[in-house]
Formats: sequence, C-alpha cells, structure tokens
Amino acid sequence: MCLVVHDRGYDRDKEKVGSVENSNGRSRTLTCPFCSETELRSFGRNSLRCEECGGVLGGALLETLNRIVELPDATGDHACECGHPEMRHLPDGVYRCPACGSEVTPVSAPVSWKSPDHTEAYWLGWLDGRYGDPDCFTNNRRLAKWEGPSERLDYYRGHRAGHEARLGKVRLVNPARSG
Repeated sequence: MCLVVHDRGYDRDKEKVGSVENSNGRSRTLTCPFCSETELRSFGRNSLRCEECGGVLGGALLETLNRIVELPDATGDHACECGHPEMRHLPDGVYRCPACGSEVTPVSAPVSWKSPDHTEAYWLGWLDGRYGDPDCFTNNRRLAKWEGPSERLDYYRGHRAGHEARLGKVRLVNPARSG
C-alpha cells in the first residue's frame, strides 16, 4: 500500500508538499512525472497533484512511483545490468564491471570494421542502411543532417553499401545452386 506523507514544516500560505515514504522510513518529495517541472502537492487522500500541468497521481501510478522510491539508491554513476552499483571507468574510456566482467565501450571507440578511407557521413549512412529502418530518403532525418552535396552523396553511398550488406546477410541460399 502506498503511503503519502506530508512535510511537517510548511508555511500556512503554501500547500503541503506531497512525498512518498520509502522502506527506510524516509520520505522523498516527488517531481511531476508528466511535466517534470514542479514538486507534487497533496490532493485529497493518498493522491498528489501538480500545480503546473494539473496532473493528478493516485492509485496504480502512485503505487508504481512508491515502488521506484523503495529501490536502493545507486551509489555510482554507471550501474551494471548485473546489479553491481558502479562500473569502473578505465583510462581507454571503457567501463568495466568488477563483479561480472562485462565491458561497455564508448560510441567514439575505434572499431575494426570502420576503415579511415570513408567519411563520417559514409559510415553513418552505412549503419543506417545495415541496421536502420528501410525508410524513403525524403523522410530520412539523418540524411538531412548533412548539408554539403559531397557529404550527402557519401551518406547515400554508405547507406547503399550497408543495405547491400543487410541483404547479403539475410539472403537465403538457393538449394538448386548449392551443390
């Protein structure tokens, strides 16, 4: 059951600030999940309301927020999926979990398949063609990012190469030719 408590120290001119009590007995004020602008205020029995957007929390949504508040605080900035509270940041930019050994490389890390012979526009086009949605180029926001004609052409060439790589990977083998 979700318990909404009210901060004891408040001015008589201001409404009570609503908060949710966690498992340690401490209460935390909640920021509105709808607009993320203001703290929620008490609004009736076991419900909270945002003065900014008018959103009201009660029932299942308030219970879910209470369960989130009850979760233990993460001590580090980069928690691991295994539950370890903090991954170690190594000098090469990789994050490594001391508990399970998993590593997370930064997006800017060099990769073996990316040759320096092509531009950034080409490689982003290649990734979009290989793994992205096969959208029409008139609706492609990533293509619109490139302003120069040579960059747009590189993106298109990369997209075509990536799309061909996708088709090559999923193409079925013809049993008549494999022999």
